[in-house]
Amino acid sequence: MPYRIAHIADVHLDASFAGSGPLFGAKRREQLRAAFERVLGLARVRRVDALCIAGDLYEDGRAGPDRAAYLRRTLGELAPMRVFISPGNHDPYMPSSVYRMLEPPPENVTIFRTRRFAAVELAPSLTLWGSAHERPLDRDPMLGGFRCTGEGTHLLFYHGSDRDRIPPGKEAIAPFTSADIERSGAAHAMIGHFHGFSHVGRYVYPGSPEPLNSTESGRHTASFVSIENGCVGLESVDVNHTRYIEEDIDVEGIADAAHLADAVRSRLAELVPEPGAVFCRLRLRGIAPPSLDADIDALSREMAQAYPGTQIDKDFRTFDLDAIEREAATVRAAFVKSMRRQLESAAAPDERAALEKALDYGLLAFSGMRLRP
Repeated sequence: MPYRIAHIADVHLDASFAGSGPLFGAKRREQLRAAFERVLGLARVRRVDALCIAGDLYEDGRAGPDRAAYLRRTLGELAPMRVFISPGNHDPYMPSSVYRMLEPPPENVTIFRTRRFAAVELAPSLTLWGSAHERPLDRDPMLGGFRCTGEGTHLLFYHGSDRDRIPPGKEAIAPFTSADIERSGAAHAMIGHFHGFSHVGRYVYPGSPEPLNSTESGRHTASFVSIENGCVGLESVDVNHTRYIEEDIDVEGIADAAHLADAVRSRLAELVPEPGAVFCRLRLRGIAPPSLDADIDALSREMAQAYPGTQIDKDFRTFDLDAIEREAATVRAAFVKSMRRQLESAAAPDERAALEKALDYGLLAFSGMRLRP
């Protein structure tokens, strides 16, 4: 009979969803908890021998005794299924961590406690090597020159970053390479940290059970691993019930704020069949008529009432800068050229934002438009 493992990671219970408002944040946290319990149910149905949680199960600093009691109950109820936890950078094994509140954990639960890999026998000739983050931001390699020892099949289990495939905006913690895993002698590695599914060589990131923001449009899975006679079988099952999508809206020909609101509302109705399960980030792009005077922040708040989680980004101009630069010896063309040079050399985001606003206001003034702050 094969030995069967369910591998998940990056649940992020207690995530803050900062800037989204308390009601939306509470709803999203409820969805994360539901996803976690859904995966536990799937592990039961599939009668796996072990559940491996590869870090960032919860958010340290936002979780306390109530979360500890919840984990004690839900993980303990999985017995006789074994549960293994490799603490990550958001839930490191520290003196103040929720994991310390679980000591001693339920009999079926094993929590790795140090960044040095430790061995646990899963079955005859099958060994799991796990580790833990001991601080929130560990940028030192964890795998390094590690080698599995002993006979049989070996599995690695930890939280870290493939240094060759780091997603934009993701921090490199406990970096490793695919070659490090191959040199370790492990047949397979179950890893956490990246929130989108990835299977490269001998390792798998299952991704987070639910996406946490608009950049996480990839697959969100539970990975089911079977090991028999030294052979590793893998199946990745999509488990998310929510998703984020990004769309562009062309503002060409939209001359007033009411028209823009209607266009945004109509697009959201097409994109979001189930408000609260699909979250939209809309980018307003193109060249709008100079008359368009819309408060984008207010528009975002209005749309989020009917379509929770909606974000609207202003990425349009009211003037065709290239066409203005081609004007023959005009003050307006010289102004645009000067501002563009300053924008090219601006390093700080705040400086760029101020220059963008100055460029817009200047062109509106050239057009004789009434300005307001």
